[in-house]
Amino acid sequence: RRSITAVILGPPGGGKGTISKRLIKDFGFYHLSTGDMLREQVRVGSELGKAAKEHMAAGRLVPDSLITDIVLKTVADSTHEHILLDGFPRTVPQATALTDRGVAIGLALDLAVPFDEIVRRTSGRWVHLGSGRTYAYDF
Repeated sequence: RRSITAVILGPPGGGKGTISKRLIKDFGFYHLSTGDMLREQVRVGSELGKAAKEHMAAGRLVPDSLITDIVLKTVADSTHEHILLDGFPRTVPQATALTDRGVAIGLALDLAVPFDEIVRRTSGRWVHLGSGRTYAYDF
């Protein structure tokens, strides 16, 4: 039985990844990132992954319904006691879908970071295209 499902919210460069690593280490959360889930579904060639790939290849955002299906399937399949959702929900329909499908959020962390700090942090980043991982020059 799952005891805590948590969400971490904030802008790109807001520190979600850094704080997620601490929650994983200190409290045993299982980290579920929407970006990682999308890449995995595309990699394995699932029907959800194929649909997502079409949108990404065309430069479009992946629709809420598709992201929601991927996340909820992953959460439902998980046997971990504590889950940390990173990057989900981003929209009201995504949040509503969590509630409608019986996923109770026990903790929400909303990171408020000044815009100038976001620009500073993201300016010092690079992305490894092969893996999709992001690295910071100054960290």
